Amino acid sequence: MSTRGRYEDITTLLYLVPFAASALYGLALWVQQGISALLPSEVYLTVTQSPEVFVVGSLAVLVGVAIEIGGTDAAQRRAKVGSLGTTLQVIAGASVFFAVVGAIYASGANPIGIAGDFMGGKFNLIFPAILILVSYLITIPFQFSALAKRRTLGIIALLLVPVSIYEVGKRQIYVGLGLAFALLVVGALMYVLPERAKGAEEG
Repeated sequence: MSTRGRYEDITTLLYLVPFAASALYGLALWVQQGISALLPSEVYLTVTQSPEVFVVGSLAVLVGVAIEIGGTDAAQRRAKVGSLGTTLQVIAGASVFFAVVGAIYASGANPIGIAGDFMGGKFNLIFPAILILVSYLITIPFQFSALAKRRTLGIIALLLVPVSIYEVGKRQIYVGLGLAFALLVVGALMYVLPERAKGAEEG
C-alpha cells in the first residue's frame, strides 16, 4: 500500500472517531441502565454533554486534517485545503443529523421532547459549529477581513446556543430554550444566506 493510501485510511478512521466514540459511550450507558425500546433521555444527554467525547472527537478530526495537509505535496496543498473545508462541513452536517435522530429516538418522536433533548445537549451543538468555523478559516487564509462578515457572526450565534441553555436556562428553563432556539435559527440563516446571495449575484 502506498504512503498516500495509508494516509487516506488513517484520516478516514480519524474522521469516524467522533461518531464511534458517541455511539460506543451511549451504548455502554444504555446497557448499564438496561436496554429498552427507546433510548433513555439521560443517556442521550450524558453523551452530548460529555467533555471527554467532545475532546476525543475534536482532536481526532483535527489530527486527520493535519495529516492530510502534511501528507500532500506543496503544489497540491491549496486544492487539498479546499476539499478539506468541504469534508469538515460534511462531518459537521452528519453530526447534527445524528444528534437530531438520537433526540427523536430518545423522545419517542415527541416534538417537545425532541427540542428539549436536542437543545439540552451541549457539545452536539458546539462540535459542528467549531468544525464549520475551522473549515471556513482554512479555506480563506488571506481573507481575514471576511471574519467580520455575516457568516462568522452566524457561527458565533451557534456557539452561544449552549451558553443560553446552561446560563439562562438555570434560572428560566423556557426562556433559555427559547433564546437557544432563536440563536440556532438566526445562526443557521446567517451562515447559509451569504452563500445563496453570492450565487444569485453570479447568476
